[in-house]
Amino acid sequence: MIPYNTLAGQKYPLGSIGKADTRLRIHSTTIDECREYAELLEKLGYRKCAEKQISAGTECSYNVNLFYAFQNDCENVFVFWDASIRSATVTLEPKGLLPNLERVLESEPCVEPTVAQLKLKNGMCYAIRLENGEFILVDGGIKDEESESRLYDFLKDNSPNGQPIVALWIFTHSHKDHIGLATNFVRDYKDKVCVKAFAYQFPNCEKVQVAMEDVELMKTQIGEIEENIKNAYPNTIVYTLHTGQSYFYPGIEIEILWSIDDTYPYSYVSFNDTSAAFRIKFKNGKTMTFLGDCQIEACKKISQRYGDYLKSDILQVTHHGLIGGDKGLYKLIDPETCFWPVAEKRFLGLEPNQRYQWCLGEGGCDYNSYLRDESIRKRTHYHHGETITIKI
Repeated sequence: MIPYNTLAGQKYPLGSIGKADTRLRIHSTTIDECREYAELLEKLGYRKCAEKQISAGTECSYNVNLFYAFQNDCENVFVFWDASIRSATVTLEPKGLLPNLERVLESEPCVEPTVAQLKLKNGMCYAIRLENGEFILVDGGIKDEESESRLYDFLKDNSPNGQPIVALWIFTHSHKDHIGLATNFVRDYKDKVCVKAFAYQFPNCEKVQVAMEDVELMKTQIGEIEENIKNAYPNTIVYTLHTGQSYFYPGIEIEILWSIDDTYPYSYVSFNDTSAAFRIKFKNGKTMTFLGDCQIEACKKISQRYGDYLKSDILQVTHHGLIGGDKGLYKLIDPETCFWPVAEKRFLGLEPNQRYQWCLGEGGCDYNSYLRDESIRKRTHYHHGETITIKI
């Protein structure tokens, strides 16, 4: 890795948590030092493929977060500077495809854009229909043939010509209630559904230590979905998800706010700690934030990093409304509509053996009661006991 020059910054030792990556974290560095590092990479022959500033919110309007993507004949290099903690993260990995760097040219919309929360037995799955009739899918619930069939029927029924096309399928993390359905779906429906690209960043289970989970089991689950994707769609693009990236599709921008990049080199309690978070900006100005299963530490750092830039019209409530959310983050997002990837009876504690009524804030879930408190703001809430589609 190209050395990072810093006057007072503290460098963590080089390490790796991905398939073939090398990572460096520098604390107490400056924005100028980060920019100098980007200039150095260019001088050494790396082509700058992306450069962007990401808001740190109005209270820190003098500050910005920085993201760079570089590439040469052999490698991709990603650089992210976090203004809130004056920290830079550098990731080096084998050369691979990078997401579209330009906004998609305007075209005549053929359908009305929508967001749908799919009915599931367990887990979460969302379908964003683009103005050209293609879809962005987010995650997939547990393995369940009925849910698979329901997802296919939904895509078919809502495609302009009845032939489903998925422009991008994003996975926030590798838990079975987020990739299980997708694992079998790509195998069972490969001849009926076109998938143009996938995007995710799963950890290499040979390299990470997770305190409270079966790493070998997770290794098997990750291996299964990656093998099924490879067999079902051998020519399909697979992007590695990195903090700071933008993915452009007709009428939307997907901005990656958080990824496994941001947790390195810390230890992991569960694979929820590897969850990604991102924000979708629609061309009519509407916004939606997806938090996957981000836990409290990530939620607090996301709010600290981006401030009121996070304000969104729609929110996917983190970790199914379980432990993990943060009231401060939800205040900043301040959504009008909340999607809860959990059955309403379970959320309300009305199913047998449900210890907490999560919506009342028991068990430390004050962030849930904040969202449900109509004296603060009247919001619309949807649970995944049925498929809900809203127009954008």
